[in-house]
Amino acid sequence: MDSRQHAPLRINPVGDLLRGWRNRRAMSQADLAFEAGISIKHLSYVETGKAAGSRDILLQLASALALSLRDRNALLEAGGFARQYGERDLSAPEVADAKRAIDLLLCRHEPFPAIVTDRRWNVMQANRAAARLMTMLLGEARMARPLNHMRMFLAPDELRPFVVDWPEVAAALLARARHEAMAAPLDLALQSTWRDLLKLSDIPTPQLNETDVPGPLCEIRLRKGEISIGLIGAVLTLGTPQDVTLQELRMEMFMPADTASEAVLTALAAQDA
Repeated sequence: MDSRQHAPLRINPVGDLLRGWRNRRAMSQADLAFEAGISIKHLSYVETGKAAGSRDILLQLASALALSLRDRNALLEAGGFARQYGERDLSAPEVADAKRAIDLLLCRHEPFPAIVTDRRWNVMQANRAAARLMTMLLGEARMARPLNHMRMFLAPDELRPFVVDWPEVAAALLARARHEAMAAPLDLALQSTWRDLLKLSDIPTPQLNETDVPGPLCEIRLRKGEISIGLIGAVLTLGTPQDVTLQELRMEMFMPADTASEAVLTALAAQDA
């Protein structure tokens, strides 16, 4: 009997991760080795498990692959090392300066809406303008429960009835959500949220072209009765954070699409003064 038939499969988590990320970025071993400043031979040995990558080598490879901080931690842990980057709550003293900057940005964006979301598009913060607008559309009772930015626009019982040209808006939002989900295949929480979005009724089929990158702006028009508000949304991120939570925050800043929309938002703010 050939004993090789019963040999256990060799587990090489570092190599599997590196190959997966390299393939998703359409990089050859030569490309990655050059960007990381190591030899092709050494990279090949690390990928096949013939050699163990040191902590510094893994960080060099992570940087060359432009991995998120969450994925860099995953690569280090796969190699048997401790995490490099913390993942703190926004109330932690270590991120107090960043929290103040976010609060100031939201405040200064008045009377226009702005929200802060986490990696799963859960709304972590909203300025008064965003709260006013969502309360007007959804009612005060809905505002007492957690909000998810993607679900708000895609679910039939949330903002969808008020979104003009909803199919086009839904397609744009799904393209962005899919792009972010595909960029983080190891993030099981994000993948679960993405699958839940796809289960919503009448959701259009997401585009499968992985080379397309969603644009930074998205225009949305909301209408309730005689009130019509056009918004242009832009997504902002914090520059070069060294904390997983901060890197994954998204600030959704909405500007009026026209002077009439600006006047409506200004009038709503005056009523709340």
